[in-house]
Order: sequence, then structure tokens, then C-alpha cells
Amino acid sequence: MTALKLLVKATLLASLAQAAVCQQQVLRHVVPSAGGEVKRVVTPELSEYVEKVMKDNNVPGLALGVVHSNGTVELGAFGKKTEDDDGMTVDTLFDIASCSKAFLASAVGILIDDFAQGRNQTALPPGVQKLDWHTKLADLFPDDWKLMDDWASRMVTLRDILSHQSGLPRHDMSYRSTDKPIDVIRRMRHLRPAFELRQRWHYNNQFYMTGAHIVSTFSGQPYTNFVKERILDPIGMWTTTFSPAEATHSGKLTQVWTAKGRRIPFWFPDSAMELNAGPGGVISNVVDMTKWVRILLNAGVDPETNRTVIPRATYDVITQSHSIVSTKPGQSWFSTETYGMGWFIKSYQGHQIWTHSGSIPGFAAEVFFLPNSGLGIVSLANGDGKHQQELAVVYRIIEDFLGLEHKESDRMLEIALQDKGRQKEDRDEDSTKEIASPAPPSLPLEAYAGTYFDPGYGKFTLCAPSADPSEACEDILRKWSFFENTTDATRAVLYTAIGSAWNTHLRLEHKDGDKFALSGTALFPEGYGKDKSPFRLEEGDAAAPAEFMVEDGTEGAKVLGVALNGLVGETTEAQRIGGTIEQTAEIWLKRVST
Repeated sequence: MTALKLLVKATLLASLAQAAVCQQQVLRHVVPSAGGEVKRVVTPELSEYVEKVMKDNNVPGLALGVVHSNGTVELGAFGKKTEDDDGMTVDTLFDIASCSKAFLASAVGILIDDFAQGRNQTALPPGVQKLDWHTKLADLFPDDWKLMDDWASRMVTLRDILSHQSGLPRHDMSYRSTDKPIDVIRRMRHLRPAFELRQRWHYNNQFYMTGAHIVSTFSGQPYTNFVKERILDPIGMWTTTFSPAEATHSGKLTQVWTAKGRRIPFWFPDSAMELNAGPGGVISNVVDMTKWVRILLNAGVDPETNRTVIPRATYDVITQSHSIVSTKPGQSWFSTETYGMGWFIKSYQGHQIWTHSGSIPGFAAEVFFLPNSGLGIVSLANGDGKHQQELAVVYRIIEDFLGLEHKESDRMLEIALQDKGRQKEDRDEDSTKEIASPAPPSLPLEAYAGTYFDPGYGKFTLCAPSADPSEACEDILRKWSFFENTTDATRAVLYTAIGSAWNTHLRLEHKDGDKFALSGTALFPEGYGKDKSPFRLEEGDAAAPAEFMVEDGTEGAKVLGVALNGLVGETTEAQRIGGTIEQTAEIWLKRVST
């Protein structure tokens, strides 16, 4: 270790110790480089801007890392990491959520390179001669793989699933924290596609779970071990982990809060580590993440050791455009946005950017790198849905570094301020707007209660308000009773509990005729942390339309099932073509018992 490196390490450790009693930590260190000094971006002016953004928008804590192509790393930490007001530090751990997808795509590429170079530890299935981006999933898992669309099932490739072109939308309510990736794969045959294969881009977490299963199966070791041995350790990301328990035990894991300031637990337990590892399971800090971004700025090679971490062929594939996300930029200063594998790609005021956001309840993450401009940025926040605030900071850094107008940073800040204080459960979109003179349900509300089933989602028991609920509904209504009157039978609301990895409960409120508005939440009837008062977590998405199918028969009208829509966010192929309520549903839950 050189004297300069020792000095850098000593300075960093001293700053970390001092930050334990401070609300803000800003430091800058330089590794040996022949590239000379660069323009500093984590300045007192930027720190003041960050603190104002956080104060004005209720961001509890934020850690920031900036990487320059010559090796300069600037780090900053702001706000708090615990409800006891312990100050944020640059070594504080965050779940980086979907920013983990780039690690998965890189790992798949490394595995492909192992097979190409004859370093593979396991054999491919009989009849499969080669593992590459065009290998079909049906060939890799002939016994387990099947999609509802036969042609897509036979033809979909690694490239298709990692560039979000499978046609299958994000059926995120279909999996549970106790599931393994193979469970998700086997359940896909029951999930309705939104589009045809390669018809358009549509985001999907399940296929990054599938990617992790591919790595585990054909590397001969768990995906998490593979990433640690082939990516994290070679880069020196010593603190980064996939284990929430390990992160908690280290004492460095931040606590997290909702948008309304209520503390919530770390969302995914260790039992979900295997499930979540590929799409969103990396737990890291800005110290380690700047090492990752440094590799990305240097085309997969560690500039200090000259060691190739991501093979060049893999780097080129995952960072090139495979699908079009949006052909019409929302703002004139952006280009068309595309997707590689684990990366969104676009240009901002003429400068090309690779980026990805990450979000799970309580965490918001942003990773940007601009190879042509020699700049990389990591922002990690411990408040739910604080992306506009983070993007205001990230784009301000880009603008100041490149001498650009403050266009996107100002726009993000304006959006964040407009959104400040808005109650998430009060948000309403066109699909569920109040109707001036709504028609009553076709049947009494009790007729809609009962058990519904879909093989991809399992069973749901819908419960109507009642002072004397059935055994199946007793616990459901008891937990909802902390928030609403569940004994008033005149209220046109149905309640249910689900085992989804993202929600604990669903609520359907009558809108018009047999149409209801569906919203998901997680209930905390006993509070969490120091505050023991009840609260519920709202994801912030618009309520989705749900429509019951009622059939008139010789024995009277009865409910056949309920169609859930609005979860895809755009018109599906089935909806474009048209058909019955059941045929056009994104999710169809069949009524199986009263």
C-alpha cells in the first residue's frame, strides 16, 4: 500500500468516526492518478443545496458519492440514519433495490464468458450447445419453463428477459417473500401477458429473479456467492452484502421511513434474500458503490489493478440499447430513452447517460455514469419514494460539472415541492375518478364477498364490513378496524389480506355499478419503532380499476369473478382487441366460494 493510499485511508477513517456525532459529513479523497486534478463537485454550495432539498421535502437522510475518470472520489452524507437522530455517514448501508439489476446482468455475462472460455463448472442441458444472450429459456429449463403464450414460451431468450421485452408485465403481487426463484418461474405459465414477445418494452422483476436462478444453476453455486466472488471481492466492495441480517449485525444499516415520516422495518427479510437478490437485493454504501461505478466508467476494468471484472463483450452488450422505453421524451432536453440490460440509456442536453433507479419501501437509490464525460454519481436515501429529490441533486451535479443550464434539476425540485405533503391515499387518477351519479352495485355488497382464485396469484378472501364476521374474515377485518369502520354494513368497501412480498392487504371501494377501485397497502396496527400508533403504508400508485362479472341465471344473479386492470399502466393487447370482462382482464380472479 502506497503512502498516499495510507493517508487517504487514515483520513477517511477519521472522518467516519467524526461523523458519528455530526449531522453532515463531506469529504474528498484522491487515489493515485496520472490524470491530474478535476473539477470538484461536492462543494459547500452543493452541500447547502442538498440540505435545503432535504429540509424542504422531508428527506431523513442521504448519502452521496461522485466518481471522476481520473480516480477522484468525493463523498458526502447528510441528515440522519436512525430515529435517535444518529448522523448519516458515508459507510451507512442502504438497499439499492433495482440498481441491483446491473449486477445481475453483469453476472450473467460473466457466466456466459466462463462457458465460452471453457471455465464452466456445470454442463448445459442435453441438446444445448452454447450459452449466450440468444439462448432460449425453454432449452435451459425444459421441465419448468412455460409462459401462457406458446410462441413466447418457445422463443424467449436471455436477451429478451433482461431487456424487458418478454411481453409479460410486472406481476409483482403474484410472488411472496417465502418464494424461491424456481417458484416464480413455475408460476409464470399462469400469468397473463400484456404484449407479444418483443412487441414493446415493459419492466418486469420476475425475469431478474429468473436470471439469478440461471446463474445459480449453471455456475454450481448460489447467485449471491457468485456475485461476491466474481464482482464484489475483486472490486473491493467489502461491506456490500445481500443479507439483511448481516447488514443489521454490522451496525451500519440505516433505518428507513415512509414519505409521511413513519419508521418501517427493512422490507425484505433474510428468507427473501434468494428471491430478491437478482432484481433488488444488493445492500451497499456510497464508499463501495463508487468502486462499482469506477469500473463502469472504465469499460469493466479496475483502473487501479488493470483487472478485468466485467468482460468487455459483456460490458458492451449490457450497456447497448436493446429496447425502446419511450420514443417521445417528456422534455426537450432529453433524447429517446432506451434500455440495455440493467441500464436505462439516454442523453441529457447532448451528454449520454447510463442510469438506473431503485426503490423498495423506505429506500430510494440512483446510479448514474457518463463515460464520455468522465463522471459517475451514486445517491442513496432512506425515505420512501424520494426520487425527485435525489434526481434534483444528481442533475444539479451533472449540470454544474458540465456547465449546463439547471433544467432538469429545477424541474425535479418543482415536482417534489408540488408533491410535498400530499397524502398518498388521497391520490386519484382518471381510472377511478369520482362519478357524479354512480350506479349502485348490481347485488348487495355481501354477494361480492367470498373466496376468489387465480393459479398465478392464489386465493383471496374478500370480506364485507360486518359486526359478526365469518372466521375467515375475522382477522382481516380486525386489522382493518384500526383504520376504518369495518362493522358498518352500509359502507361499500371490501377488504382482504394477501401474502404478497409488497403488500399485506388490499381494499376495494365501490365506484359505479359493479366497478370498484383497488388499492394495496401494508398495515401496521401496532405501529413500528418508537411510535406505536397504527399506520398504513401507501405505495403511492393510483388505485386500479376492478370490475366484477355478474351473471343472471335461473337461480338469480351471481358473481362469477373479478377483473383487475390498470396495473400494467397502458392498454394491453387483449384490451386493444377487445372481449369480455374476463378476456380483457390483466388479472382474472374466479369466484370459487361464498
